[in-house]
Amino acid sequence: MTAQLVDTPYYVLLDGKQRLGPKLLRPHLGPEGVAIYGFSDKPTYDLFCANSNLALTPYPLVKGYLKNQITDSGNAIHLIVVDAEGPNETQLNATTMKSVLTAQEQESERVTISFHLMLDPGSQAYRVENASSDLGVTNSPKESQRG
Repeated sequence: MTAQLVDTPYYVLLDGKQRLGPKLLRPHLGPEGVAIYGFSDKPTYDLFCANSNLALTPYPLVKGYLKNQITDSGNAIHLIVVDAEGPNETQLNATTMKSVLTAQEQESERVTISFHLMLDPGSQAYRVENASSDLGVTNSPKESQRG
């Protein structure tokens, strides 16, 4: 399986003082996830803003914030949704904050997508699924039905 690479995010969008992110469904198995939207460049967050009715402000995605989230995360998986076109997409690509931090520290232009977020129309929240089966964490309903 070939890993999907995307441009490394360097920006977030703020709604007031809060970083904006999609609502995630609570998993049946595995750790809980928390996500924010991250953007690689101005055209990507401009597109998102054009598709949103919120008054959003771009802000740098700084290493200190990423380090704090990773340190304070406990068992939660902190995700960054990369270059979403808007807040209501049916599928989003995400990577971990740790992967983004590593990419920024190593000045890597690309980061690997680790997860796909699939919109559940009934709850208007996203189900987190592994992008590859070798990561050892899944929140897929098929996995939770195995016993």
